[in-house]
Amino acid sequence: MKRVRTLKSGSVVYGKLPRGCTLCQQGLKTVIFLTGLCPYNCFYCPLSNYRKQRDVTFVNEVEVYDPGEYFTLLKAEILRSGSLGASLTGGDPLVKQSLSVETAKFLKEVFGKGFHIHVYTTGLLLRHETLNSLVEAGLDELRIHAPLDRLEEVLNVASEWGDKLSIGLEYPALPRSEDSLVRLLEVAERYELDFVNLNQLEFTETNSVSLELRGYRLSEDYRSAEGSAEAALKAVSYAEEKRLNISVHYCPVKVKDHYQTGLRLYRLAVLSAATHQYVTDDGTLVEVSYDELASGNEHVASLYADKFIHPMLVDKVKKGKVLERNPALRKLVLEETPIREEREHGENAFRKN
Repeated sequence: MKRVRTLKSGSVVYGKLPRGCTLCQQGLKTVIFLTGLCPYNCFYCPLSNYRKQRDVTFVNEVEVYDPGEYFTLLKAEILRSGSLGASLTGGDPLVKQSLSVETAKFLKEVFGKGFHIHVYTTGLLLRHETLNSLVEAGLDELRIHAPLDRLEEVLNVASEWGDKLSIGLEYPALPRSEDSLVRLLEVAERYELDFVNLNQLEFTETNSVSLELRGYRLSEDYRSAEGSAEAALKAVSYAEEKRLNISVHYCPVKVKDHYQTGLRLYRLAVLSAATHQYVTDDGTLVEVSYDELASGNEHVASLYADKFIHPMLVDKVKKGKVLERNPALRKLVLEETPIREEREHGENAFRKN
C-alpha cells in the first residue's frame, strides 16, 4: 500500500519518487537549458531576465555561445559533473524540436541506454511525430506543465506513449489552490499518468512583483511563498486518503539549492580538484598562490607546480594569497585573501586580512 513519507531532503512523497527526481536529489542530473523561448507566459515564471523569452542555451551554469560547440561542451560538462542523467528544460525545449531529439539521441549514444533523460515542456508544441521521435531517441520521462484549459488536449497526445515512457505533470503549488491541485490529481489519475510533481512556489527577482500583485507573500525563508507548502501537502494527503494510483511528490525550494545544485557542484569540485586544491562543503575550491615561501621551506616548491600549494601548507608561505574558486564557472575566483608575515615576539605569524 502506498503511504506518504518524508525524505531526508525534505521532499514529501506519496508512492514512488520519479526516477528523474531521484537522480536530481543526488546531484546526478545535468540541466540542459535548451532555450528560454516559450509559448506560455506564466505569471510565476522564475527565470531571470537574461534567460526568459531569449534564445540562449546553458548546460548547467555554462552558456553555449557557439552552437557548433554545443555537443562537445555538453559531453564535457556531463563528464566533469559525473551525471547519470539529464533534463531538457527551458523555456520550452520543444521550441527547438529537432535539437531536443538530436540531444536525446546523442546522450544515449555517448552515455548508454541507462543514462536517464527527461523533458519538461508546456506540451503546447507537442505533436504525435515529435513525441514519437523523442521516444525513438531514448526519452525516458515526460513532464508536462500545460495551461490548465489545454491540459487534456496535451494529454490526449502524450498518453498514447504511456507504455513507452514515464509521463507526469509538474506544477507549482499556488497558495490557497488546494481545490485546483486536487482536480489536477484527478486528471492525472483519469489519464493513468505515473506521477504529479508539486513544487513549492518560488519568489525570484523577476516574478516577485507579479506574485505580490496577486496577493502572494514572501515567507520567512526569503525564497518561497507563504501557504505554498500547506497547499501542496493537502494535495499529497488527498492522494493518500483516496488511495490514488499515481504518485505525488511535493518538492520544497531548498531541494533545488541544497541537493539538485549543491550536491552536483560538490561532486564537480571533487572530480575536478587539482592536487593543491581543497574542496569545501559548499563545493568550492580553495588554494594558496605564493610569491615567496618562508625561509627554510623552499622544498615545498617541488611538491606542486606553478607556485600553488595546498591550503594545509599555508604556514609555509611568506607572501601570497588564499583563493576560493567556483569550479562550475570556469574556476572563477570568488574570494581572494592576502597572506602576510609579521614578527610577533620573535615568531612568524601568518594572518589573513
